[in-house]
This record gives sequence, structure tokens and C-alpha cells, in this order.
Amino acid sequence: MAFQINSDQKKNDKHFGFRRKVYIFIICTIISSLIWILIKLSRDYKEIQKYHVVYTNIPADKVMVNDPDTVFTLDLKTKGFRLFSNMIFFKPRTITIDVASLLKKKKNSKTDFFIATSDLFQIVGGQIGYSNNVTTISPDTVYFRMEKSYCKKVQVKAKLNITFASQYELDGVIKCDPENVVVSGPKAVIDTIRFVETAGKNLTNLSSNQSFSIDFAKQYYDVKLKMVPGQEKIFIPVDKFTEDTLNIPVTIENNVNNYIVRTFPEQIKVTYLVSLGNYKKVKTDMFSVVADISKAVSARQNKLKVEVNKSPSFVKIRKIEPEKIEYILIK
Repeated sequence: MAFQINSDQKKNDKHFGFRRKVYIFIICTIISSLIWILIKLSRDYKEIQKYHVVYTNIPADKVMVNDPDTVFTLDLKTKGFRLFSNMIFFKPRTITIDVASLLKKKKNSKTDFFIATSDLFQIVGGQIGYSNNVTTISPDTVYFRMEKSYCKKVQVKAKLNITFASQYELDGVIKCDPENVVVSGPKAVIDTIRFVETAGKNLTNLSSNQSFSIDFAKQYYDVKLKMVPGQEKIFIPVDKFTEDTLNIPVTIENNVNNYIVRTFPEQIKVTYLVSLGNYKKVKTDMFSVVADISKAVSARQNKLKVEVNKSPSFVKIRKIEPEKIEYILIK
């Protein structure tokens, strides 16, 4: 029994010694790897990175008519520690350039301007987290073509494609807020603008009021126009509609010969749509149905054409019955 215990003890000691060696090897490997990484990160490195550029603060009296470079390629020289930390913690990919403060005019030109990117090292380096580490910016010069900006106030039209749910209709008019905007841009383009449209929008199966903001159509920005304000607020009044009818007496117009005119029938049945909210507002005296006797007499027609020439703004005329009536003239 004593021999068995000693044998097991030796086996355990052997396994423990092996595990210890493995642990020591792993620890040494980790330490050496860390030292190697620290040595590598302490060295200087050159890096090429690309950044998107946004131009702000364009002079108020100018409009930019060309498309300047929107990507900068930067050569960076910095320690590996900085590259590694920025890759993890600091990843801006957009550079903002204040045009008004940096713009220079090209000699003997009224419209050509430029910014030398050699003047941007500190600005760009500060924005991307590499202060004093930017060695080159490409392109070396950004060119701008700017013309005098002209402006005028024009009407806004909403470009909407609308369908309604069953029994629902537009209850009034679509409202644009504001109704007019100030458009500015090159004179050649401004002179052709009579109104501006919003971006297109499809609205289907509407059964309630709609309110939303919308941009202007892309075509205006393509020709360097600017709208103030830059968005429109749209309100679409929607309500459930019902159909109803009224009998309206016919009024004779243009009776220059002062005939006594009797019509058959004397009243016209007017069918209209009205929203539930306005249903109780409808009165007979809000409608007028007329017939032009002079046209019928001169053309020797035996029937008069009738028309609705007055109705409330909040109703929609569906039909009138009959559309033509017989008449007798008594001289």
C-alpha cells in the first residue's frame, strides 16, 4: 500500500512540473510579444489616408458654380502608438473647411478663387487627431469658381401623388408652409425660375390628415440654387365624405329681350360630395344654377344647357340632372 501511494505522488509531481513549465512558457511568450509590440509601436510610420471634405461658410454674396475636390489624400508621419490609438478611439472621416476665412482670389480674375492646402496642415491635423503629423495634402490646391449670387422670391408647389381610402377625399387645399421661398443662385438660372417644386412623394390610401417636412427637388441643387428656408412643411387635410343632393331653381341669364321664360323642370337636382365635418353647413342658398337664354335663342335650340355657377368651396359637384332643360318663351 505504501508503494502505491509513493507512485501516485510521483505521477502528480510530474504532471504539476509539466503544467508549470507550460504556464511559464505562455507567460514568457506574452511578455515577449508585448515587448515586441511596444518596440514596433514606438517607431515612426508613414500612413496614407483619405478623408471626405465639406466646405462651409461660402461668402454670402457668392454662389459656387463648380464642383471642388471633395476628397483629400493625406500623408501622415507619426508614432505607431498614435496610429493605433486613433484607429480605435478617433475615426473622423470628414474634414470641414471654412471657405470664407481661407479663400484667395486668382490674379486678374473676378470669378476664380483658390485655397492652398499647404495652409491647412494644422486645421486638418487638429480635426483628424494628427496635429503636427500631416506632411502632405493632395491636391495641393482647391479651385473654386464663384459668381455673384442673385435672389428672388417664388411660389412653392408640392409635387405629390396622392390616393385616398374609400369614401375619403382631400378636404380643402394642400398647404405649403411657407407659400414662397427665397431662391438664390447664378443670374442665368435665377432668371428662368418662376416657381420651385418639392421633391416627389407618393402617399397612398389616405384616411387622415397628413403633416410632414420635405426637401426641394434635387434638380435645383444640381444647378447650384439655394432655397431659404431649405425645407417645406406640408399639410394635407383629409376627411371622410358623404354624398347628398339638393333641388336648386334655375335662373335665366342674358334675357336681353325680356321674354317670360318657363323651364321644364324648374329645378335641377344637384348631387355633391361634402366632408362630414362640413355636412351641416350646406344650405340651398349657397348654390346657383343658371341657363343662358340668349345662346339657345340665337342657335334656335329647343333646350337650355344648365350650369352650376355658384357652390360652397367645401363641396365637390358630382353631377346635375338634367343637364339640359326644355323651355317656352312668352313674348
